[in-house]
Amino acid sequence: MSVDELLDAVARNAALPDELAEATPPQVYSSAAFLELELDEIFNHEWVCVGRADEFEAPGDYRATTIGRDPVLVLRDRAGVLRAMSNVCRHRMATLVAGTGRIKGRISCPYHAWTYDLDGQLIGAAHMRDNFNKWSVCLPQFQVEIWQGWVYVSLDPEAPPLGPRLTALSKRLENYQLARYRTLFRVEEIWDTNWKILVQNFTEGYHLFVAHAQTIEPAMPTRLAHAMHGGAAYSLYEQGRVPGQSYERASDMQVDNPLLTDDERAKAVLSAVFPAHVFSVVAERMFWLSLQPYGTGKVKVFWGVDTYPGAVPEDPDARAAYAAELKAGFDRINEEDKPIIGTIAQNAKALAAVPGRLSPKERTVWSFQKYLARQLCKDRTAKATSG
Repeated sequence: MSVDELLDAVARNAALPDELAEATPPQVYSSAAFLELELDEIFNHEWVCVGRADEFEAPGDYRATTIGRDPVLVLRDRAGVLRAMSNVCRHRMATLVAGTGRIKGRISCPYHAWTYDLDGQLIGAAHMRDNFNKWSVCLPQFQVEIWQGWVYVSLDPEAPPLGPRLTALSKRLENYQLARYRTLFRVEEIWDTNWKILVQNFTEGYHLFVAHAQTIEPAMPTRLAHAMHGGAAYSLYEQGRVPGQSYERASDMQVDNPLLTDDERAKAVLSAVFPAHVFSVVAERMFWLSLQPYGTGKVKVFWGVDTYPGAVPEDPDARAAYAAELKAGFDRINEEDKPIIGTIAQNAKALAAVPGRLSPKERTVWSFQKYLARQLCKDRTAKATSG
């Protein structure tokens, strides 16, 4: 199918009412041309999660990442400003910094040693002519916003603020005090699936009783999954918890958050902040993923766990043991998902692949599809809705 035909299919899909909603047209996952459109119209303009604010507390704390097609460097500068800037040297486009850590001096290009201060200003360039003004060169800067302790970056200087688009979600999460949660561990992996498939998988509870029958289902059963109506920038799903049951750990995690109601303690709140940040929040911890397309059949998954103050011991050895236990638990869950969502990405190319009707427990998938239509085919969506 051509991109125009796919956009028409996305518009028709998004125009279906909730009670008649269908799964995503399969070629939307498998088309390389459609992915290029997503990079142009979504990842070049929207807000992408790059970590938590507590990961950038000291001057020089940084993470190198990618948003869309752009290498991006996120760091705290010497004045305490949290910045996101191009990770591409202004000389001959070499990548400046890799990985994550703390820059103790300056940013130096590994190719010709052009050197930048932590605010992106060029401060050194050896063997240049006298007519070269280094002070006229600075790394391009991107927008940064912190919401609920997460750090988001947008490549688009005109992108409207994210927070106002998430006002209702902020209210729903208010008592959890998410800005107080602290980093426990981080992981970066490449998964064999399409980024949209993973967004949809994370935020629906319909598959728990099958794919996670021995892990999540006993603690958070599908019968207690409630997919709700979200907003234009997010989906929302609440998952009931069985008292005394946990799927990601055997040890106990105590939490003293006096703002939480009994109902909030008995639930997990799951959401996708569109396009590619998904998370699950409970009283004692949150588990989240931020996704970057690496092709139609691969996605870079940046994920981790953060905990409410006091839920994990401060003793370094005990804290490390809790982190290892939680990581092992979530690794097990991820390994249950990977082969299934991998087959979906492969089967999207099949001639016989057609979308089926969605369950009410998959309302979050419907919400995500409407978001795609709003971002990619505004004119077609209006036409499909009017008939």
